[in-house]
Amino acid sequence: MNAILRLCNQRMATAMIAAFFVSCAIRIVLADHAIQPAQHVPAQIIEEEILLPEPARPSVNREDIPMSEELWRYLRKGINYVEASGEEYPPEFLHPGGVAYGPLALTPIAVKDVAQHYAVLSRYTFSDVLSDPAIYEEFARRYADLLLRHYLGLAYWNMPAEDVFAILQKAWFLGPGLYKEGLSVPDSRETHAAEFMETTPSPLST
Repeated sequence: MNAILRLCNQRMATAMIAAFFVSCAIRIVLADHAIQPAQHVPAQIIEEEILLPEPARPSVNREDIPMSEELWRYLRKGINYVEASGEEYPPEFLHPGGVAYGPLALTPIAVKDVAQHYAVLSRYTFSDVLSDPAIYEEFARRYADLLLRHYLGLAYWNMPAEDVFAILQKAWFLGPGLYKEGLSVPDSRETHAAEFMETTPSPLST
């Protein structure tokens, strides 16, 4: 009986020792695979120039109108001469009479007409036109094309620039309906238009 008890005690002792070593081994493994705390890495500071967003500008494909850059520069200069005596007023400048604005005397009706005919500019309001010179200029250029090509049915790109301007400056002032009815512009305007054509070389090609 004593021999049996001793054998049992030996086996229990052996099991306890084995369990102890297994426990130690597990702790070692767990320690090796423990998640280490994240190391603090100083953030790299990059100095950059902070750029403010640009005002909304029209994204324009000018291939849809046949007006060359040279012709538009000539026409624009002439319209500015007869409408504002060559003064480059800001777009929001209100002309005497309370209808036309800016260096080219654009009107709300002209802006609305352009927005209806050119999808690329349809999202802009009259306030947008007056608040951004780039938008103003694009509407003016399109209005010239609209008057000449759509309302008057002219293949103006094949005409002498002086003839195009002589027609445009009248239609710009009267509107297409009154122009086609044959109404005249004020004599002072005709005088200014003639002065412009006499003193300003036209582009070699339209």
